[in-house]
Amino acid sequence: MKEYYSPADFIKLPKYDAHTHYHTFNDLFVRMAKKTNISLLTINTNFHILPIDTQFKIAQFLHERYPQSFNFIGAFDASVFASKTFAEDTIKWIQKCITAGARGIKIWKNMGMTLKNDEGQYIMADDPVFDPVYSFLQKEKIPMLAHLGEPRNCWLPLESMTTCSDRRYFSRNPKYHMYLYPEAPTYEQHIMAQNNILERFPELIFVGAHLGSMECNLEEIAKRLERFPNYYVDISGRFEHILEQTIRNRNKVIDFFETYQNRIIFGLDYFVSPNYGRRWMDIICKCFPHIYFYLIYKFLFGIYKKHWLFFATDKVIKTGKMTDELESPTHIKGLQLKKGIIDRIFYENAVCVYGM
Repeated sequence: MKEYYSPADFIKLPKYDAHTHYHTFNDLFVRMAKKTNISLLTINTNFHILPIDTQFKIAQFLHERYPQSFNFIGAFDASVFASKTFAEDTIKWIQKCITAGARGIKIWKNMGMTLKNDEGQYIMADDPVFDPVYSFLQKEKIPMLAHLGEPRNCWLPLESMTTCSDRRYFSRNPKYHMYLYPEAPTYEQHIMAQNNILERFPELIFVGAHLGSMECNLEEIAKRLERFPNYYVDISGRFEHILEQTIRNRNKVIDFFETYQNRIIFGLDYFVSPNYGRRWMDIICKCFPHIYFYLIYKFLFGIYKKHWLFFATDKVIKTGKMTDELESPTHIKGLQLKKGIIDRIFYENAVCVYGM
């Protein structure tokens, strides 16, 4: 029996993309993913792009139609934290999400980055105002997905950032570029807030989105995985950071994934949306919606396969331009992790934490 997968194995294996943002009632993407053995977990989020209630309705609709291949994570509105009935109202909303089929609840980076009290002080994720919510999640064994803070690059000027993807994102989203807000909490404070929640609620099933915002230091992630048995991380949106570290120390990266294979969850982190803010895409979506969502799926399927090939095989993949360094490689050899590790990261861990 072969110890490793080959590229031909990709299409037939069950896969679980545990970090998507699905913002349309159109189900073509879901049906195409199902045909290629990809289950989806859409993450409702407390951001401005689409109201939480609308995200919930879309997720509930598609989950009811495809209960075995489309699941969702609920979210609550943290911006109303000052309300006297915040905890009570939020817990009722969470109960509604779970009754509708939600596999967990997400908290987001607005905690500590944009939320402020009446005195102008930033409200961090470990603020006591959220404790009743975390306590409820812990008691009911509801997983919490937490996107807290951002990559360390977020606190650097654009020209000093270590990856092109971070430079692109923060140049387009200056609201979350913390280098521009020296009065805001530091990177270290966001990581500490995460630690404080883990310490106060040790039985809470806690998934650190985007490698727990510690993408630049696998050793720091390992420390928390060792210390907190209910802590997991997803790798969504941080593929470029993994490639960067592989270039620096390939064996260290392999050792990390081998050691913590039961605590790492795959996710791509993309939007399936009828509105990307580009006029030509909006026109195609309005006039030819099936063609539009078909093209989105084909594009993302290629990215998904590229990620899988990197982890599962020793195939050389094209990295693209990751940094501004002239000697930065544009191709990299895959990690070729063993079959069991691939099965856990790309499917079994998500099923274990979130269910199907």
